[in-house]
Amino acid sequence: MEIITKILGNTSIWEITVLIVVIYFLFKPDLLKNITKFKIGDIEVELNTLKEEVKKGTDKINVLESELKNDRQLLDELRDSFDPDASVSELGEARKLIKSQARNLSDINSLREHLSMNSLPEQLYIAAVSIRETRPVILLPDLVSFLGEIAASKTLGEYRFNTIWTLTSALHRILISCIRDGIEPFPSEELLMKARDVLQKLERNPKVQQDRPDEPKKGIRGPVKDCATWVEKGLVKSNSANA
Repeated sequence: MEIITKILGNTSIWEITVLIVVIYFLFKPDLLKNITKFKIGDIEVELNTLKEEVKKGTDKINVLESELKNDRQLLDELRDSFDPDASVSELGEARKLIKSQARNLSDINSLREHLSMNSLPEQLYIAAVSIRETRPVILLPDLVSFLGEIAASKTLGEYRFNTIWTLTSALHRILISCIRDGIEPFPSEELLMKARDVLQKLERNPKVQQDRPDEPKKGIRGPVKDCATWVEKGLVKSNSANA
């Protein structure tokens, strides 16, 4: 009995609560139906209150799952609503719709899975426009890695110039958000160095060189250079902070 008293004396309210939750879920609720509260020393836990908190947590999880399901359905509907091979001018209305819906996405991470060389052209286009519109700093590492894959492809993954331009412009906007505007997390020096390397490879890509050779700044090389400028600013800021 003395040992049990010592253990309980060194146990926090949260640990006791977790223990009760485990008992509640591991055993049939009928076993606890006649218990209304636990009292150990000065600590008292209302079982009904605990049950209500558990229910609230379950309800919240259900809401989040529902929102994620709606996000995926929304992206699927957008994907089926336009022709990704249409001209840039013809994609105007589609872009407006994507931008509008992107602001309503409850979980921007649902776009992460479309940053893949296996994505359909329309999936990647939707992700590119959405990311450029919402500027989610949390996706910076994923965007840098994906652009690295694109840069290593002689055919740019068979994706159109406008999609790659949009992705690179999205990177530019995200870099501004975290480096100039202070939206966290600030990119690590390692990530910034990786971004610089990716941008250099993307600029040297033979197919990128074919995009607007008459006015490179209006092609993919435009946002590439803009990104490079902000990467250098980020490295300067990072070095100053670590000095």
